[in-house]
Amino acid sequence: MIRHLGYRITLFICCMCLSSCRQNVLLHEKVLVDEPATKTDLCWFIANSCVDWRFGVWLAVFLVLALFVWRNGYKVLAWFRPKPMSVKLVFIISALVIFFLYGCISQDINSQYYGGWFALPVAIAIGSTVVVAWSIVQRYRHRLQEKDVRQELPETYRRQRNLILLAKVMLWIWSYGWVLYFVAIGIVKQPHVGAELLLRSAIASLGMFLMSVESNIIDGIPGHDVLKGMILCATFAAVICTAILIMSLVLSRLTAYLHIKHIKINNDLNHLYLFFGLNDAAKLLADDIHQKDAQSVIVFIENSLAGEAEKDEDKTDGWKNIVNMMTHRRKTFSDADENERRALAIATCDVCGLDKETNDVLGNIGLDTVKRLLCSLSNTQDGQLHVFFLSEDRDSNVRATAILAKDELVNNSQYKTVIYCHARRNGVNRIIEDMGLGEDRRTEVRILDSSHLAIEYLKQDVSNHPVNYVSVNPLDKDNPGSVTSPFVSMVMGFGETGQEAVEFLYEYGAFVDENASKLLSYRSPFDCYVLDENMKSLEGHFIAGIPNVLCKKSNEEGMTMAPIKFYNMDFRSDEFFTKVLEKIAETLNYVVVAIGDDEENMTAAVEILRFVRKKRQNLDDFCIYVRAYEKGPFKHLKEIAKHYNLRLSKDEKEIVEKIVLFGQNEQIYTYELVVKDKYQEDGRNYYKTYRSLQIDPNNDEGDWDKRRKDTMTSKKDTKWERMSKIRRKESQDRSNALHAKTKVMLLEKTVGKENARDFALRALERRSGKKSSITYPNLSASENVLMLNLAMCEHLRWNAAHEMLGYVDNKDEHRCNELRKKHNCLKPWQDLDDESNNAGYIVDFKLFDFGVVETSFKLKYVQHD
Repeated sequence: MIRHLGYRITLFICCMCLSSCRQNVLLHEKVLVDEPATKTDLCWFIANSCVDWRFGVWLAVFLVLALFVWRNGYKVLAWFRPKPMSVKLVFIISALVIFFLYGCISQDINSQYYGGWFALPVAIAIGSTVVVAWSIVQRYRHRLQEKDVRQELPETYRRQRNLILLAKVMLWIWSYGWVLYFVAIGIVKQPHVGAELLLRSAIASLGMFLMSVESNIIDGIPGHDVLKGMILCATFAAVICTAILIMSLVLSRLTAYLHIKHIKINNDLNHLYLFFGLNDAAKLLADDIHQKDAQSVIVFIENSLAGEAEKDEDKTDGWKNIVNMMTHRRKTFSDADENERRALAIATCDVCGLDKETNDVLGNIGLDTVKRLLCSLSNTQDGQLHVFFLSEDRDSNVRATAILAKDELVNNSQYKTVIYCHARRNGVNRIIEDMGLGEDRRTEVRILDSSHLAIEYLKQDVSNHPVNYVSVNPLDKDNPGSVTSPFVSMVMGFGETGQEAVEFLYEYGAFVDENASKLLSYRSPFDCYVLDENMKSLEGHFIAGIPNVLCKKSNEEGMTMAPIKFYNMDFRSDEFFTKVLEKIAETLNYVVVAIGDDEENMTAAVEILRFVRKKRQNLDDFCIYVRAYEKGPFKHLKEIAKHYNLRLSKDEKEIVEKIVLFGQNEQIYTYELVVKDKYQEDGRNYYKTYRSLQIDPNNDEGDWDKRRKDTMTSKKDTKWERMSKIRRKESQDRSNALHAKTKVMLLEKTVGKENARDFALRALERRSGKKSSITYPNLSASENVLMLNLAMCEHLRWNAAHEMLGYVDNKDEHRCNELRKKHNCLKPWQDLDDESNNAGYIVDFKLFDFGVVETSFKLKYVQHD
């Protein structure tokens, strides 16, 4: 209440000032500049201002207007904001016309006053004075407190407060310069127009900060020495503020330059991370790397605009030079936290700005300090160089990656080099990944697709896997480890994330049906409903790439029985609720919402949750995953999800997560997901198992690195086939590692979480037999059925993964044809023995699937113990 009263008193004083300005222009000319103020002048001024009845009228007008803005200003803005641009332009142009016309008739040719236009600059001057005074008091108030009570402010916050205070002082100087130039121009030019005085004086005052004085105005007021002196003092103060601002930036840049000069690379700090560009993704990833990798040295690289300025004809434009300096504002330097493991380097131009090919890319963009670090890195043991292009301009990232990969220091055999490029994982961009696969390349290139990373985030947490939403036969039932319920999913939005989600659900939703047997195995029912309002323009290339998934027969009614069903509709449409959601609401398990807009995503998720909630009581096997795109509204989305999740609990205290957010930058740009890639390391373990199970030693491809090198240098196949082969094999080794948690979850659902470890250790002790006769002597008959179902589940997953890669069964030849995308093992489990006999070399394809299950047990219960 007291605070509101203070606001109203302040408002009342401002209204008095404004009304006085409007009636009598606040100051008499001779009181301001010509003669010292006498008591008679001041008494005349006060009497003439306060006694006149018109003062009360204007005071009432300003009070009513101020109270209206105070109470209803936000309503006016709320009404005005959603209006179309044409309406906004009409309002703005109308206001400017009224503004100009009023100024044109506001002439004071013979009067000794300056007219009603003088009220605006004087009011701003008074208001800015109050603001600056209050800011100074607040800025230094805590300094007067005792040291034991005074709260120390963070360095970044102190810098921000100093810059804000400097900005307020500059506003104060500009407003007073506005008043002074208003008076001076009014003296020089008689008669004058109010609009000209107002705007010209404002522009002249702004020029003070660029060390510019309107000499024609100064020369036009001879005899007004006081006014001249005040203008020059205001100009000097403005120049000081500009110099302080520029020098603060220059010192920050100099400090950063000196800091990177003292960065040391040695055997303890031999993981160098170079970030080209400083955006949210780069800062989040750098922070996580700094915490997770103790050997990291992080260098942010920002581009200067100096190179662009040199291309202009006018190289002496002071304003452009100031703008170029402002490019590297304080926030940039503060984000590059200056310590012994983080620094900032300034490049003269962008990597894509090079006009010719060169082997010295870093030198040509002015990064000699970075070259020094790379030379030091080559002298360390097991050094690593990681380069990141994470800007939102994906095409620029791809071009920069291709250019930088030719740099001699980057492509150095003395240390491992990985370049990370933020781009879409499509056939065009995957070409730059192929650059790192050849024999002549030592630089590995990884495409970072935010949509792909979002789904990878789901894969890494088993709680997000489809296995949590199906029913599994326990050990004491027939066919233990098989699935007794269908898996029904829905993907809303078929953009980049939606397509990745369909591939994820189809692969991880592959389970052994409860009616399967040792002699006949098939996949449990799977249905995925994909919806997008632009589906007709999106589904074509996707369907063409997965011929083995959608080439299913139709039933008697002519309805497609394909596991993936595409619909061209919006989630708001009536047909979505009546023809799709109504049909599957009682069996729907898994929903991924990735429409492309955070608000739309959450709206769709809430509507689906409400509809499903009305159709069934039990939501244990149901969940909605909502893609979060932007950083700003993420907290708001979390609050909405929390609200609905709490409402699903009985006491509204325990959160029942049925709306789950995923894919936000904080989740996907992490050291574990981007750099370390733990699952690739685990994938090497699966490949070791594969090698150990090779019956024919002549078919051994060597270890992981040798397999890559031999495959890429082989003259047997074309380069395209070799690259497809190595990419497919390495991706499947990694997929085995990611899918291991699903196999473990199936085991725990079947035998119980408390018995899973004992089961796994007994299974790992001994294996006997081959092909269809593979058994585990230390397991019971029902437990052997479980192991069989886990192996068949792995084969179903492998089939699903290859179907999503576009492969079909190679019935013509008993081998994998990478060029035609045909694989001889892409067939039902019961046909693998015949294929093993016809392979042309000694092999047991079923043994590989059992080996994958065993390796999953080792990673979970042996290596992690």
